Amino acid sequence: MKKILFVALLMLAFACKEEEKPDYVILDGKVTNNETDKIMVQGHDFKTEIAILADGTFRDTLSIDKNGFYEFFLDRDRTEMYLEKGKNITINLDAKQFDETLVYSGDVAAENNYLAVKFLMDEKRLGFEEMYVLPENEFMAEINKIERQQDSLLKYRKVINEEFLAIEMDENKYSNAASIEIYEDYYRHFTKNDSFTVSSNFYDKLKDINYKDTVAFRNSNAYQQMLNARLNRINLGDKAEGKNTTLAYLKNIDKNLPNGYAKDKMMTNYLEYDLKPDESFEESYKLYKSINPNKENLEKITKRYETLKLLTKGNPSPNFNFENYKGGTTSLEDLKGKYTYIDVWATWCGPCIREIPSLQKVEEDYKGKNVQFVSISIDEKKDYEKWKNMISEKNLGGIQLMADNNWNSAFVKEYGILGIPRFILIDPNGKIVSADAPRPSDPELRIMLDKTI
Repeated sequence: MKKILFVALLMLAFACKEEEKPDYVILDGKVTNNETDKIMVQGHDFKTEIAILADGTFRDTLSIDKNGFYEFFLDRDRTEMYLEKGKNITINLDAKQFDETLVYSGDVAAENNYLAVKFLMDEKRLGFEEMYVLPENEFMAEINKIERQQDSLLKYRKVINEEFLAIEMDENKYSNAASIEIYEDYYRHFTKNDSFTVSSNFYDKLKDINYKDTVAFRNSNAYQQMLNARLNRINLGDKAEGKNTTLAYLKNIDKNLPNGYAKDKMMTNYLEYDLKPDESFEESYKLYKSINPNKENLEKITKRYETLKLLTKGNPSPNFNFENYKGGTTSLEDLKGKYTYIDVWATWCGPCIREIPSLQKVEEDYKGKNVQFVSISIDEKKDYEKWKNMISEKNLGGIQLMADNNWNSAFVKEYGILGIPRFILIDPNGKIVSADAPRPSDPELRIMLDKTI
C-alpha cells in the first residue's frame, strides 16, 4: 500500500510539473525588402530590440510577465500583436507593404491574424477627419456600426481563445469609448466651430465604465488611452477657464486616481513629453514628486526637469551652426538683432507638414517686422535630397537649415526635443522667450508675437 501511495504521489508530482507553463515566448520571422537592422517589441512595462539578420530573419526569446497586447515596431511601421506565455509565434511580412502582408503562424496565429485583418478593416472605414465632422447622431451611429463589425469579425475568424476574447472585447470597448471622449474636441477642430457642445446625454454610453479601475489600467493599453482621452477632455475645460494646462492635467490625474502604479505611470508618461519650462514648471515638478513615484520614473523626470530648467524664459539659448539650403552655414549668433522663431521639423513628419501653410501665412503677415523665421530639419542623411526637393516644391520661405546629426544634434538634445514639430522663440540677444512656443496654426502665436516684438 505504501508503494502504491508513493507511486501515486510521484505521478501526481510529475503531472503537476508537466502542467507548468514557461513564462517566455519564442518570436521569430522574416522581413523581405528590409531596410533596417532591428525590430522592437514593447508593452506592459516590457521592451526589447531584436536584431534582423542579413537574410531578413529574426528570432528571440521574450520573457514577458503578462499575456496580452504588445506593440511590434519595424522602423516607423507598427502593429498590435497578442503574446501569451508558453506560446510561440512566427511573423512574415514585406517591409514595403507592412500592414497588407502581415501573416502569422504558430500557437497564437488565429488571434494575431484576426488583429491583422481588423487593422485593415479599420483602414477602410471613414477617415479620421470624416469621422469627426459627422453630426453627433451620425457619429454615434458610426460607433455602433463599428461595434457590430468588431463582434462579427471575431465570430467570422472563429477565434476560440477565451483569454484573448475577454481581453479583446475589453480593448474594443475602451477604444470606442476613447473615440467618444475626443469627439467634441475634434469636431470643433475640423469644423472650426469652437462653440460646439455635445448634447447633455452624449456620454451616457460611457456611464458604466469605471475610470478608476487600476487593474484594467495595468492590463489594457486601450484603457490607458481612454483614460488619457477623458482627462484631456476635462483639461480642455480647464484651459477654457484660463488655467495652465500642464498643471491642471496633473491635478486631474491626482484627483481621479489613487497613489500607486496607475497615477505614477500617467504622470510620468505625461511629463516625459509635456513638462514645459513655463510658469507652472516648478509647481508641476513639485506635485509629481509628492505622489511618491518609483525610483526609476523619478530619476527620468528629474533628468528632464534639470534639462528644461536651463530653458526658462530669459536664459541664453543653446547655439547651433547648421548647413543653410542657400549655401554655407548659419549659426544662432548670425541671427542676433531680430527675434527668431524656429520650427524644428522633418520631411517625414505629418504634423510638421500640416503646419507649413500656417507658417507661410505668419511669415507673410509679419514680413518687414522685427522677426525672422528659421526652419531646422532633423532629417537623416539619407533624406537629404528629399529635404532639398521639398523646400523647392513647397516654396518654403524663411531660413532653411539642416541639423548636423538629426535627433542627436547638440541643439536638439539641449532643448530636450522628444517630438516634432517643435517651435521656439528667441529674442534679438539670443535669449529664450519661449522654449515651447505656440504652433503657427495656434492663434496664441500671433498674440505672443504682437506682445513681444
